[in-house]
Amino acid sequence: MSGTADEVLGNRYRLIAPVGTGGMAVVWRAQDLVLDRDVAIKLLAEELANKPGNRERIRAEAQVVARLQHPNITAVHDYGEAGDLAAGRHGRRPYVVMELLEGELLSNRLRSGPMSWRRATQICAQVAAGLAAAHERHVVHRDIKPSNIMLTAAGAKILDFGVAGLTGSFDPDDEDGTVFGTPAYLAPERLLGGGVIPATDVYTVGLLVYRCLTDRLPWHADTPTQMIANHVYEPPHPLPDIPGLPAGIAQLVGQCLAKDPDTRPPAAYVARTLAAATGIHVVLPGEDGSSTQEVHAPAVPVPRHREAPEPTFGREVTVPRSRRAARRRSRRALAGSVAAVVLAVGAGALAVWKPWAPRPACSIDYYSRPEPVENVDKAFASRIVIANSGNRPVKPWQLHFLLPGGQEVTHVNGGVASWQRVGGGVRVTGEIGIPPGKAVTIGMNGANGVMPMPTSFSVNDVACDTRYAEGRRGTVLPPITDLVPAPENGSRPTASVPPERPPEGGPPGGFDGDRPPPPPPGEDDFGGGGGPRPSGQPTGSRPASSATSAPPRYVPGRA
Repeated sequence: MSGTADEVLGNRYRLIAPVGTGGMAVVWRAQDLVLDRDVAIKLLAEELANKPGNRERIRAEAQVVARLQHPNITAVHDYGEAGDLAAGRHGRRPYVVMELLEGELLSNRLRSGPMSWRRATQICAQVAAGLAAAHERHVVHRDIKPSNIMLTAAGAKILDFGVAGLTGSFDPDDEDGTVFGTPAYLAPERLLGGGVIPATDVYTVGLLVYRCLTDRLPWHADTPTQMIANHVYEPPHPLPDIPGLPAGIAQLVGQCLAKDPDTRPPAAYVARTLAAATGIHVVLPGEDGSSTQEVHAPAVPVPRHREAPEPTFGREVTVPRSRRAARRRSRRALAGSVAAVVLAVGAGALAVWKPWAPRPACSIDYYSRPEPVENVDKAFASRIVIANSGNRPVKPWQLHFLLPGGQEVTHVNGGVASWQRVGGGVRVTGEIGIPPGKAVTIGMNGANGVMPMPTSFSVNDVACDTRYAEGRRGTVLPPITDLVPAPENGSRPTASVPPERPPEGGPPGGFDGDRPPPPPPGEDDFGGGGGPRPSGQPTGSRPASSATSAPPRYVPGRA
């Protein structure tokens, strides 16, 4: 076990007794010797402390939760590392100091059977309110389940932000496709390699409401593999009739469990609707002290009209034919990988999964211009923007391309570990990996630029979506960069085949007018560095699955 009774951590916290054990850590009751109070200490398991990823995960958890202040989120007081300073990082165990909660885990309460609908909606309203506060600070919990909810005299408290992520970032699970989570409570987009989005927490709140009301989940599953398949493929069973339960709650659960995360309501809407079922108050983002005594009015069910497109999050949406095809492809892709469960430690515990294979993909933006160089025939300078549009980091990366008709490369620079001529082309090896949604820009110089541009760009033997732009002499090239957000489609060159070379001194063309961000005046065309960088956000799309029957969609502005 990590830690021993009476051990003192950081010359301040004396361990008293373990109160819980998780997949990566042991939680102790401890005494704060400075403030003379009892606290809870989450101490990373000794055998996991030497892995840098685990150490960073628990530290990141402390930093994330310390920024969240909400009555339904467990407070974090401190962070430290126990062990001998002389041992360096090895042998030192990170720990998080939290408020000590007196109460009962929701998972223990559910062992005695389903709750009254009033108690269930109150608990889940408080959980949703805490998540709404986290989402307001761009934090997504990603592991909401009964064992991470503590029932206290002050209300429900959310525990364990150990696998939390920041909204808009790529899924921070392991680079090789491993997913941390509990099979019964994994949202479809997590199984399909989606990014970090608040809708993931809303999905698990829907599962939580269903479980509290019925003492079961909305599918039948005997194995973890079936659980995974249910989340992605199977529509949930509707809530059974529960005497007294407002009709809007069953509709809300269906909305939360939508396969498409874009159609799920925000956590604040879920909290408000659940709170209205019994007229309790929950603390939501944007509320001040004057609203502490207010309660939420009962929700009014929203009729569903099939005749017109249904608004989602304030805009009308339709599912184009290409998106439906993408959903079918994602279903086929997961069918071949859903059995790749590498470790299952029980349906109610933290599990480690590899439910999908990495999807490598890349894009290349190639910019070139004539470059007068003494004693070099038809010299040219170029920039190559290499973007990772797949779902896993490219680490390490090798760029390969072909050089047509006697074209030669004389120099490659910017984030390059090495480069060499290979057959009729060039192979470039990068210095650092490229995460999903990120890009690097390298520079290249060559000769005989009157010939067509390089072709057949690939990264790690994966063919890239390549765009070309060629400017006249003196055109400013994009700067060389380290990791930056991948360029949006709208800011990329439009030509998908190498353009004809413009004549010397001819009219402006290529990227001279299409790609704005030039470096500041006087910046070296080959140095890059401090000038503006290609702008944009990650363009990777999140695969979605389709359900055979869709629940009612969330309609904003109705409570």
